[in-house]
Amino acid sequence: MKKNKIDREFDELIGNPNYEYKLTKEEHDQVREYRENLYNKRSREDKIKDVLLGFRFSLEDYAETENPKKIIELGDFLYELLDQIKVRKGAFAEYIEISPRNINKYFNGERKFTMEHLLKLEKLFNVHAETLLEIQVKNELIQIKQSHKGAYDKYKLEDLLTA
Repeated sequence: MKKNKIDREFDELIGNPNYEYKLTKEEHDQVREYRENLYNKRSREDKIKDVLLGFRFSLEDYAETENPKKIIELGDFLYELLDQIKVRKGAFAEYIEISPRNINKYFNGERKFTMEHLLKLEKLFNVHAETLLEIQVKNELIQIKQSHKGAYDKYKLEDLLTA
């Protein structure tokens, strides 16, 4: 597909670190419309691939964050993903063999996904089960540390060695 002059100029400007021109509101709206048109021309399959890539990056980024400011449950990530790919929670629950009545408990962190669930999610969304497990364990540790602040400070190797 041959690009017109405006499309070529736009493509040359995007990502150019030396470009200092500030867009007007009208130009900003034109860029937004241009990008929306490009996106809307893509197939549903390509859109889902993009969403899944973002999902995987979000999971990995959160898993690697040492001290997150806010706990994000694995279910929060999944809820957002399902919303973006337009899959109903109930259908998802049935598909991975969770009672649709209980799925909200998994989404809000009241229940943890089992290893079997994590392996199903790994296959469905092409994300390592280890990453999913790491998020669950990380969140559980953060919650315990927050609710038992200072409770573990008394445990010191020196005390054990002199006991």
